[in-house]
Order: sequence, then structure tokens, then C-alpha cells
Amino acid sequence: MNIFNKFKVNYNLKLLDDLVSNNKKEEIFSLLKENKIKNKEIFFQLLKHFIDNYKNHSIRENFFKNRVVLINSFEMDDCNYLSNFFSFYFDNMNLETDHDSLSNAIAKDLDSLCLSHFPEKIDFQCFIKFSDFFFNSLLLNMEDKNVFLKSNSAFFETNEKNFFIYPNTTAAYFLIHKNPLHIYLSLKKKFSSSQEALNELFNFQNTLVTCQDYNCDYEVSENRQSWNTYSNSWKDPNVISTFRGLLIPLKDFQDKPHEILTKALFHLIQAGIKVEMNYDLIDQYILNHKFEDQYFTEDISNKEKKILLSNFDQNLLEFFSYKI
Repeated sequence: MNIFNKFKVNYNLKLLDDLVSNNKKEEIFSLLKENKIKNKEIFFQLLKHFIDNYKNHSIRENFFKNRVVLINSFEMDDCNYLSNFFSFYFDNMNLETDHDSLSNAIAKDLDSLCLSHFPEKIDFQCFIKFSDFFFNSLLLNMEDKNVFLKSNSAFFETNEKNFFIYPNTTAAYFLIHKNPLHIYLSLKKKFSSSQEALNELFNFQNTLVTCQDYNCDYEVSENRQSWNTYSNSWKDPNVISTFRGLLIPLKDFQDKPHEILTKALFHLIQAGIKVEMNYDLIDQYILNHKFEDQYFTEDISNKEKKILLSNFDQNLLEFFSYKI
């Protein structure tokens, strides 16, 4: 960075600090938004400074009019029914929203910024470092639109108090869960291999996953972990309370769709999303979008059952009322 650019950065940082001191939220938002368009390097320095220096400052509370709604599941496809419902419902209520996968959304934003501060492969360590930056930057793009993102990341919290998501940028989350035996059978069918299915379910090879289908220079991976770690992270009472979580069994979309979709909308309303209830729209969606879950015979060999039971967290199975 040359001397002139350093001067511009320092000038804008001082301006940001003055705006924070005077609690000028709208002016701060405009400063960040304007520089994201006109000078991306200054934007990076400003947003990073805002996050690092005012992490617990009251200025961060309700800074955004819009926030992220996370729809999460171990298998990404299990997010689709609820995600498509929200898209249908908000569109028919004439409310603007944005719908995407988490990895796509971040990759698109990084592609537009095109800054050397970010590696082309966004791995877990990079996500820990920049998670707050990613979500703040995404929300700046959306003005008043709430953002619905599908994900299969496990929740994380580091000793340095870095989180996967943050209360000031997250309205709520939904965990769509199903019997892990069905996940195993689905993966076994997908890979035509019981060992590959076990590797994926229990993350024996300690790999990251990605569902990104947006083609650009950046590849965003998600830290899903094993089914045990993943599920425990989202059903934690503190996480549910802090980030306004709702746990939904996948089979409820088939068994009682009207009840569960109504419950999901009320959850959004309680989380501060401004949307009215329209029961006719719920019925219309159910009528035109019958939920079809994959059917699997639950017959597995004694060897498979023994391996599964030896690796599953029994307390977790009991919590979700799942049997192997």
C-alpha cells in the first residue's frame, strides 16, 4: 500500500472512530457501503477495524435492519423443503429476500471484492478468522433484505471468542435433522460403499465439505465434522437460546406439514422478522409441493449395526429419539 492510500485508510479509520463515538449508525453503514463500492481496500480495513475494535460495543447491536436466517442440515438437500417454502412465502407476500447456500454467498462476495487478504481456498482456519467479516459484508449488500442461507457447517466457538455466527447478524437458525441411520443408508447409496458412507458420517478422514456450485476463483469449504459433533453443536441449549434456534425433524414435513411450517414462520416473527401470517399461502405451498422423503429399507447387517452403534453418541440418539 502506497503512502497516499495509507493516508486515505487512516483518514477513514479516524472518521469511523468519530462516528462510533457519536453513535452515528446510519453514517457508519453508509461509510462502509460506499467504500465497498468505490474502494474495496479501504472497505476491508474499515470493516475489519469496526469488527475488531467494537466487538462488544453497543453500536453493533441492531446495526443491520436485515439479518441472516440459517437453514442447516447434515445433508444439504434436507434444507430444500423449508428453504423453498420461505422463498415461495416471502415472494407471495411481496417481501424481498435473498436465498442461497452459505458457500455460494461468501464466494460471490469474495469474488466481487477480489482482495489479496483472502486465499482462494477458504478453509476452516480462514473461516474462523473472517467469519464475522463474511456475514457483515454479506448483509451490507442486501440493504433491507433478509438473507436465507443453507448450510451444513457445525457451530463453533474458539477460545478467542470467535464464532461461526453472531447474534447481531443472525436472526434465527433452523436445524433440520433425521435419523442418522437414514443418513448412512443415503450415503451408502450415493457412494456405493459402506466404508465411504461411514467415513462421511463420522468424518474419519477429518475432511471439510462444500456444496458450492458458483464458479469463481474462491472455493468456500464448510466445517461439518462428524454427525455427533455436528448435531451436538446445534442442539446445545446455549446455542439455541443465543442464536434463536428451532430443531425440526425432517419427517415432520411429511407427517404434519401445516403445523411445522406455521411453527417455522412464528419462529421467524418471534426472532424479529417482519412478516404476517397467511395460512392460505401455507396450504397452497403444501398442496403444490408435496414433501417426498427418500425411502430406505432399514435392514442392515449385524456388522454395520455394530459399527454404527459403537460410533454414535448414545445420549444424542436418545435426545432426538432415534433408534438404530
